[in-house]
Amino acid sequence: MNYFILTQDERIPDVVEPIGISQVLKREMLTMERVDELENLDRQFPILEKGTSDYIDFIEKPISLLSNPLKQLIEKYAPRMPLKSVVLMDSKKRSQVLYWLMIPPPVACLSEQTEFHPDGTVKKLVIEEELAAPYTVFKVEGLREDYLIVNVTLAESLLRRAFRGVRLVKVQTAGRWNEVQGNHSFNY
Repeated sequence: MNYFILTQDERIPDVVEPIGISQVLKREMLTMERVDELENLDRQFPILEKGTSDYIDFIEKPISLLSNPLKQLIEKYAPRMPLKSVVLMDSKKRSQVLYWLMIPPPVACLSEQTEFHPDGTVKKLVIEEELAAPYTVFKVEGLREDYLIVNVTLAESLLRRAFRGVRLVKVQTAGRWNEVQGNHSFNY
């Protein structure tokens, strides 16, 4: 099976930027074990005021946020995925836009073929296909970076819709299945 990193399309200028979100929703809290703690937090955040703000469907940084239509699609493929609402507020325009914080499961599927830079960040990501196979959406456990991975079925469904700001990057896979089927790559 093919897997892809779901990432923000950096070619889109003037993307909306939430302020203070990473101080409230800390990375260590964004786990399955601590998801209930998010209920007690105020999840409304102002945005950085600039001329125009483009509310794209996938905001990657400082934390991953999904638009409501993107969340609805992902729910069809991963119905038990924990999702928490986040509201982005534009006080100048007096508007609020609903986004969703997703807590994907961490999957220990990192291949020994993965290559790292001297600072510990990923140079070339390779995942073990057999370990990733049961999951539609997940994060790779054991990395400094938060890579959001989707399987080919969800990736194809994303591409059939007019989502803005979404980019898919092919992930190399390793394992017994690749030896039989070959490792083909596709560019999207």
